[in-house]
Amino acid sequence: MTTFEHAMLGINGVIAAGLHRRYAWRVAALAGVVAVSPDWDGLTILGGMELFDHAHRAWGHSIFTCVVLGCVLAGVDFRFDFVGQGERLLCRVLRIPSKARATRPDRSWRRLAIWLTVAIVAAMSHLAADVVYSGTAELSDWHLQLWWPFSSRGFVFPLVRWGDVGVTVIFVISMFAMVRRREWIQPIALITLTLVVVYIVIRGTLLS
Repeated sequence: MTTFEHAMLGINGVIAAGLHRRYAWRVAALAGVVAVSPDWDGLTILGGMELFDHAHRAWGHSIFTCVVLGCVLAGVDFRFDFVGQGERLLCRVLRIPSKARATRPDRSWRRLAIWLTVAIVAAMSHLAADVVYSGTAELSDWHLQLWWPFSSRGFVFPLVRWGDVGVTVIFVISMFAMVRRREWIQPIALITLTLVVVYIVIRGTLLS
């Protein structure tokens, strides 16, 4: 999946779960950010292709590192309102009113537990997507080292080729539907995730 699709998977997940009703845009933004975060290991390309080939889909794409990264990002946002600061900065650049200035996040243990759970699940959604999205017509499948650093064994279950735009179209249509029918965003998110799963299964059947 692309960065956009990973983010939308996380965002639709929390909306489908109804968490937006209590925590509004902050929990959706957190899920979107964490859902793309495992791709940090792609930055190793700055150290050369050899390092990139060794690290990408390993260092950031393991269950262990996703749990750790999710907890760290959730903890930082809980303590310092990382998402809120980003929203305020963006609103300042665009010169529009900031919702973060009007609403301050609570510091309850309940919210911390929700933040940790959302972050871990969002990070894991990245792994689930990358396991089934793999390879292209010219390139072989890309294995994920899910148990790194304890094992270098690779896992992949290719159902959809990387770059396939089907899920992207589903998410884009979903975004427009949510804008037009804000009172229906939870059922729209549920339908969206269902369509994504169905599409992946169908594409996997055709691919095989």
